[in-house]
Amino acid sequence: MGYWIGEFVKVLIGYIFLMYLWPTVIFRKKLAGKNLTYRFAFCSTVSILLINTIILGLGLFHILKGWIVLCIFYGIFLVSVLKERDLWKYFLLHVRTFFSGTQGWKTLILRLIQDMVSGFGEFLKRVNKKVKGRRLEYGILSVLLGFAVVYFSYGAFNCHSYGWGDMDVHHAWIYGLKEGQIFSAGVYPEAMHCFIYAMNIMFGIPIYSCLLFLGEIHVVTLLVAVYCLLREVMKSKYTAYFILTAFLTLDVVCIDEIYGISRLQYTIPQEFGLYTQFLCALYLIRFLKRDSESDRKFNDDLFLFMTALASSLAIHFYVTIMAFFLCASFAVFGLARVFRRKKFFALIIAVIVGVVISTMPMVLAFASGIPLQGSLNWGMNIINGTDTKEGRTQAVQSEDEKETSEEEMVEDTTEEQTDQSEQIKSLTDVKQNVQNIEVEKRNPIKEITEKVKSLVKLTYSCGYVQLYGVMRAGWLIKFTLLAVILTLINMTVKVVRFRKFPFEMYAGITFASVLFMILYAAPFLGLPEIIAGSRLCLTEQILLLSMMALSVDEIFFLLSKTKAEKLFPCLTLIGVAGIYAGTNYFGVYHGYLYYELTRYNSVVELTNEIIKKYPQYNYTIISTTEELYQVIEDGRHEELLDFHNKLKQDKYIIPTEYLFFYVEKNPIKYAQYHFFDGPRWLAQAKYIPNYKYSTAILSEGDDIKHSKIAEKYVDNSLEIMGKASDAYTNIKNRRILESELYYWCQDFKKRFPNEIKVYYEDEDFICYIVKQNPEHLYDLGI
Repeated sequence: MGYWIGEFVKVLIGYIFLMYLWPTVIFRKKLAGKNLTYRFAFCSTVSILLINTIILGLGLFHILKGWIVLCIFYGIFLVSVLKERDLWKYFLLHVRTFFSGTQGWKTLILRLIQDMVSGFGEFLKRVNKKVKGRRLEYGILSVLLGFAVVYFSYGAFNCHSYGWGDMDVHHAWIYGLKEGQIFSAGVYPEAMHCFIYAMNIMFGIPIYSCLLFLGEIHVVTLLVAVYCLLREVMKSKYTAYFILTAFLTLDVVCIDEIYGISRLQYTIPQEFGLYTQFLCALYLIRFLKRDSESDRKFNDDLFLFMTALASSLAIHFYVTIMAFFLCASFAVFGLARVFRRKKFFALIIAVIVGVVISTMPMVLAFASGIPLQGSLNWGMNIINGTDTKEGRTQAVQSEDEKETSEEEMVEDTTEEQTDQSEQIKSLTDVKQNVQNIEVEKRNPIKEITEKVKSLVKLTYSCGYVQLYGVMRAGWLIKFTLLAVILTLINMTVKVVRFRKFPFEMYAGITFASVLFMILYAAPFLGLPEIIAGSRLCLTEQILLLSMMALSVDEIFFLLSKTKAEKLFPCLTLIGVAGIYAGTNYFGVYHGYLYYELTRYNSVVELTNEIIKKYPQYNYTIISTTEELYQVIEDGRHEELLDFHNKLKQDKYIIPTEYLFFYVEKNPIKYAQYHFFDGPRWLAQAKYIPNYKYSTAILSEGDDIKHSKIAEKYVDNSLEIMGKASDAYTNIKNRRILESELYYWCQDFKKRFPNEIKVYYEDEDFICYIVKQNPEHLYDLGI
């Protein structure tokens, strides 16, 4: 565990430096005098864009080398630091006294340490000054963020493998950058990959560790972005704390929601970029709120809207689509502001510039002959309903056809059983009925009304009920109606008071919560599924909680006009603690999340030990695909499936001094949904029942689903599969391959008893080691 804590700390330090410290130092003049929200948004977006542009730009010119990246990033940082005259004078003074012999190197180091401590103390004083009067608020926020990091990183500290299959793919793309090749699998937004590549080059942090921990650390940026948006749209600054607390403690009841929340544990592009949609909405709202008469055409708010939009495009296209709908939910209630001439043209320019900045590297790469990555086609398959994993349009259509077929069968049966006399009607009655139907069809108002009713019912049943169950769905509808009433009351008051139509934030929050639910239920409504429904759940959860909190926000706003405002910080603390205690007491506290488990922990630990102990690229691990990504920067890897096939060759050698044979005595059921268990204060073990209708293999805690090797499986035929990683997902294949490797090792031991030894063994896994003479390699096919 100590090793992984150390890796987590290294990733945290690298993340803070690249995402916040680096841009803060370089752009300190730009950030001088700016508030904390501006600084946060600036650093969170500009750093991503700069890293993405620099690395992809170097790749386009075929000069993407590690030493060049080091020189650029550290060089810019040092030049920026040394531009400060006082610091430069300080540096020259110490250099002069050192070379003149008036102070030795020990004294120099001691003084540097003292000055650093003194400087850090001054920094803390400035921070203390900024948070003066709001220490309790920032304290509550810090606790919430810390809790989020612990909750979402719990899986990584308990299972040291990648939690989602896509992470292997992203590791391969990042490794492509290390080899100097951008878009190694085709043109695709690579901002996250460039960021991790920069961390790896600048700090020497293994890519494996970055992918294992970065997503859970980056959750803080997402939650702070949500916090900043809520502070802007809510009338009381304290409401945001209740919403964040509810999001971090309240359980979910649908498979799609569990999936959406679990994805925050993984370092994958969409979740990495989710924070940008909230920053887009925040700075679009701020830009539209400004008085057009005194406003500049291109101000700080519009600049940060542009950088947030560009960052979303550079990270993942889905995030940009979500940002569009979120921004539109607020902008639709301020259309008069949007279409003011100066604002409109400035907004259009910002959008164009943001799109150009983020997509230019991709466009140039595509123009140079690099094809598009297959995931872009997958996105289109989601929309047209041909995707079978996350898209639901095809499934809905099939279900509709099935229901229609069943209804026809019932109708046919009923007609056969009905008395003939009851079927005969007078001709005049039939004509009258036809005329009534024609009149109804010609009534457009009634048609529209019926259509709207149908859409509302379907959205309720296929959206609210499917995600939250009947009882919670009922409460959500009630809170939505209450939010609409509050919105109308506030708008009426403002119209009467200010004599103009207001830009009402309550309307935007309420509409956004409904719009995202419509997007989720789209295939059931006969609409294209623009985004896979499960990918929307996290954003929708935040929006629904925000909508439900509007009544609390209104109460806080009204009380703020009284002397009770002084009690708000303490009431907030009590409210946050109350939500935590209440969710536990009423049994709605959140549960532990899951990993897509692919190997045993002992295998990961052993691989780490081998990496540290043996010379680089002087050993080969023969195993399934998972070890490839952990060892790729230090050693060689041979696929177990390739080993199986090459054994039949006339001569088969592996040209490294050491060979490690990984054998699962209990072959793991690959990619099972493994739910964690742990301390009751952090979460509950409760989500497995929600998966009772799922076809996924489920496990929990120490109970890992597996098979068992046996000699009878040796030489059995493998099922026809595609690539190697796909072959291992079939438990029959995995059992055959692991059995063959185990008994091959036993046979090798009989022939060379002193050359193969057990390197590690436990109840699930065994590792054999063979030390070869580089001049006389073993023929493994014998």
